Amino acid sequence: MAQRDLLEANLSREELLALRNKRTGLTIFQLSWILVFVCLVVVNLQLRSNYPSWPPPGVEPLSIFPPTLATVLLIVSAVLARQSMQAVNTGNISTFRSLWKAVLILGAVFVAIIAYEWIIIPSSGQYGTLFRVMTAYHAVHALAIGIYMWQIYRTHITPNVTNNTEIGDWWLFEAGVKLWYFVVVAWILFYVVLYWI
Repeated sequence: MAQRDLLEANLSREELLALRNKRTGLTIFQLSWILVFVCLVVVNLQLRSNYPSWPPPGVEPLSIFPPTLATVLLIVSAVLARQSMQAVNTGNISTFRSLWKAVLILGAVFVAIIAYEWIIIPSSGQYGTLFRVMTAYHAVHALAIGIYMWQIYRTHITPNVTNNTEIGDWWLFEAGVKLWYFVVVAWILFYVVLYWI
């Protein structure tokens, strides 16, 4: 039986209900969060409709290579995050630590690439301003969730996790991965709007 299943099997009815409430709360939080990202996309599309072309005439579009690399790295990090949870689920802490660290490194590289894009975008006009607002908003979320995941890596993993019957630790891992998935999905939405449409 997997670690998660063992932990949940040992929960009282109240503890299981509390865990389900946490999962529901995180889902509602993520849905409300994605609406802000969707609103930024709508603003982007609305501003674009005021111009015959986008970026506006006289503004050089950014290269597609850096954000495409960033997107690929972010997707790989989501796969590794999933694998890290599977490693925790089977009690394989060394694999978890390696995979979780790789997720953190890929996330940091992603933020660095987006920061580079943010710096090189022309600063004047609606194109540059909107690009900066959207990428900065996403980068702040990626950084905040990355810091949360770093704290999990540093403080909530012990070699005896397979003997640990506390569901609180498991929930921290699960929440971290779900939040990271959010970062990936939100970026793919922005990537398509900022670079392809």
